[in-house]
Formats: sequence, structure tokens, C-alpha cells
Amino acid sequence: MVTASAIPQMVINMHNHTPCQSPFLPNQAKLRSITPMSQDNYLFEFLLDKPEEFSSCMPGQFVQLWLPGVGESPISVCSGRTDGTLELCVRKAGRVTGALFNLTEGDWVGLRGPYGIGFPIDDYLGKDIVLIAGGLGIAPIRSLWQYLLDRREDFGKIVLIYGMRHSQQLLFRQELKLLLRRSDMRVYIAAEEVIGPDLPTVSWQLGRVTDMIKQAEIDPGFVAAICGPPVMYKYVVEELKQKGLSPSQIWLSIERHMKCAVGKCGHCFVGGTFTCRDGPVFRMDSLRFLPEVIEC
Repeated sequence: MVTASAIPQMVINMHNHTPCQSPFLPNQAKLRSITPMSQDNYLFEFLLDKPEEFSSCMPGQFVQLWLPGVGESPISVCSGRTDGTLELCVRKAGRVTGALFNLTEGDWVGLRGPYGIGFPIDDYLGKDIVLIAGGLGIAPIRSLWQYLLDRREDFGKIVLIYGMRHSQQLLFRQELKLLLRRSDMRVYIAAEEVIGPDLPTVSWQLGRVTDMIKQAEIDPGFVAAICGPPVMYKYVVEELKQKGLSPSQIWLSIERHMKCAVGKCGHCFVGGTFTCRDGPVFRMDSLRFLPEVIEC
């Protein structure tokens, strides 16, 4: 169990810190609830000890999750509201995330951030938006749809497209059921393969994300926000171009090799750019200088 005394009490702000403060020290956060989403994917809600430190968090940004004696890992914020609490959707995949799954409600962890550049909300104002997610990429996209729906009158049409490999990998099932009932947005959900008799209790189709893009009513006036496995991006971008969108209307979340979150360690240095500092969200036309980030 992680005790409260194990976490330093120092307030962190990487953009505005005094000489006695450090961007590498976390704030306390108490594990408030754990919700199973699918196999090896849980939703963790944290009660923030210093909520003002995260009040500026925007969709697409990430935090560094620290467990004493284990290490830390960068994880996208998946809640569009950070007024006292913060949610992370985590896949059990490594040492840090595996240890997180061993915690119980009431335990403390360390969080530092928020870091990076998120989705350009100001550029989206008044525009029609298509949100496209593949697999666990639905987590940062969820923070974006929550933010947009909380300010629904500020934006035009909203289309959500979410695809996964297997039907049992569906995340945020209950929330998606509510979104499907809304009259002010369109939701398309697809799985490439059906596994087992326990099918998702939401309206979904057999296919890929690109199949849903073809079906969706998207015109050249839309902007696009995308997050998913890099191998998906090439094909998604091509379909959006077929719909009339230009690279300047497409934003991609490129999350890879991040370690320190402040552009010092070099783990995320790709094509002359620190992903943690200059991203993780990039406009498509800027990626011509970063050919390594999209798998062909």
C-alpha cells in the first residue's frame, strides 16, 4: 500500500516554478475508485490533493503517474473535467501499470503535470468535428468529447468514430450507450472481429475505423481529432482526404517513447522534435517534418 507520507508535498508547475521547486516532483492523489472496463483495462479515478495544479488540463494532455519504489509512466488524461478529480484509463502492460492494478481505493499515488500540447480547442470553436479513436486511443478522445459536450453550444456537428480489433475490447460501454441516444451527435462503433457470446450492449458494426469514416456524413468543412495505434493513421488520413479534408484540418495524437515529460531525457526525440513537449497532439501538415511517427 502506498502511504500519504511517501509522496513529496511540493507543488509542481513545469512552466512556472521557483528555484526551490522541481518539475520532477509529483503531487499527491488519492485513488478514489477503480472501474473494470475490459480485460486488462481499468478506469482509475483520483481525488487530487492540489486540484488547482491540474485545473488547466486540456483534452489531449497527459500526466506522469508515479508509484514509490516502482517508477512512473506517462498516461493520457481521459476526463474532460478536472475539477477536483482526474480519470486515467490504464492498460495493464508493464511494471508501473501492473503495480497500479494492485492498489486499492484510498491508496495514494503521485501525479505530475499536466504536460504537452493538447487538442486546439480554440481552433475548433464553431466548427464541425469528427473524433476518431482506435483501441485505447479512445481514452484521450473521451476527454475531448466530454469537453465539447459540456460546451455544446460552442461547436457545430460532432461525429464520433471508434474502432477496435475485438468486440470484447470495447471501453466506456455505459457512456457510449448514452452518447448513442443523443440527438446532437452521431456515433459509429466498429469491431473487426466478434469474440465470444457476450457482445457489447451498444449499436456497433463489423468492420474497421476506415469503414465507418466512409459511412459517416463528413464534408470538407470538418476538422478531425485522431488518436490510436500509429499503423492506423496512414489509412485514416487517406479516408479523410477523400472526404475533402486537408492536412491543416487534421490533428493526430502521437504518444510514444515519453519518459521525463519535460524534454530532457531524449526518449521521445523524433525527427528533431520532443513529443512530450511539442506534442503529443500535432497538426497533420506539421508532420511532414516527422516522417518517422506514422507507420506505413
